[in-house]
Amino acid sequence: MAANIAAGHAVNNTGVAIQFPTDDSVASQLARLSAAAVTLQNLRGVGVGCPVSSTTFAAQQAALEDGTAPPASAPPTSASSAAPPPSSAPSPPPSSASSASAPAPTETESGGADGLTFAQVDALTPQFGFEADVNPTGTGDCDGAVDDASGQPIKIPCSCPPDRTLFINDMIANIAAGHAVNNTGVAFSFPTDNSQASQLARITAASITLQNLNGPGVGCPVVSTTFNAQAQAIQNGQSPDSVNVVEPAASSSAKAAANTPAATTSAAAKPASTSASSSASLPANGKGLSISQLDALTPQFDFQSGVNPTGTGDCDGAVNGADGKPIKIPCSCPPPRDQFLQSLQSDIDAGHAVNNPSVSVSFPTDNSKNSQISRIQTALVALQNLNGPGQGCPAVSTTFSAQLKALTG
Repeated sequence: MAANIAAGHAVNNTGVAIQFPTDDSVASQLARLSAAAVTLQNLRGVGVGCPVSSTTFAAQQAALEDGTAPPASAPPTSASSAAPPPSSAPSPPPSSASSASAPAPTETESGGADGLTFAQVDALTPQFGFEADVNPTGTGDCDGAVDDASGQPIKIPCSCPPDRTLFINDMIANIAAGHAVNNTGVAFSFPTDNSQASQLARITAASITLQNLNGPGVGCPVVSTTFNAQAQAIQNGQSPDSVNVVEPAASSSAKAAANTPAATTSAAAKPASTSASSSASLPANGKGLSISQLDALTPQFDFQSGVNPTGTGDCDGAVNGADGKPIKIPCSCPPPRDQFLQSLQSDIDAGHAVNNPSVSVSFPTDNSKNSQISRIQTALVALQNLNGPGQGCPAVSTTFSAQLKALTG
């Protein structure tokens, strides 16, 4: 803890900022609990530590937020520096994006949490700074809000970021529970004052909700928003409004050929191919292939799920971003190979993505360059539409793009 406090971030997970204010306000006590949770979950490396559920941190947080028995007070401060005690019923303070306070709750408003209405939670929650369905490729992926190392937008599921109303409803559920409802080991804090620590805590809460929308680590990647840029602005003493709006590119078609993120491995894996003798006995269109035949012809992920979990539902991906660090992906990605192959087989037999019928697929079984390219493209379609239209795993959870580039040059 001392090392993290001195550094201002988790020493073993440098992208996670911590605050350790010493006054006894509720916001400061919550910030200290958050710092303790970050330290706990990153004791021996990035996301390598103990789960929050091994402590009573979440219960202590809930007690603070409920106004019941709080944890031990901070060391006493001098009379001149001590903050005045909070009033018994404070109104919600300003949001991080505005100097105006959120409207006070009324008895007729509903759908809120912990005394906050839906409108107040919305006002206090950072904006996505981006929109879904930007420059769709036709295979389930679209441009994200963040560029990769080559200066091209990182590809994300076209359904990300989610509908704002759906997202705020999930935020409300998490606030009320004091943890991520879909990932119960992840504690959740949503202080309402406008201190730097509280603004950062709200961005963390929004990121947790985003990445666990549909289950543990199953949601939208943070790069579908400007949350990270907003957090950096706050840490730099700037307003998050300065990065709140990202103008989507008019079209990425001209950049598509160059839009292949650099893989973290030094060389892309060789795309799957088959020998001339074995290909002669395979169905030309891929329909009716056995799982073992399909596996041999399908590109390998060359990556695994659950790498360096942060404790909030995201993990390292197979591709580095512009900062040279792995792009974060849902920890459930890439999916189990057998599950993926079953989905791919269904798509091939149907001639289109079963979960996104407007997207046709082709899976030729010969060893020509064009056929290898088609198989990688079909694998990408299956990957990005596993659970519905544009709802699956991002391409950066694999080296598929690098394998494709190796073929196309």
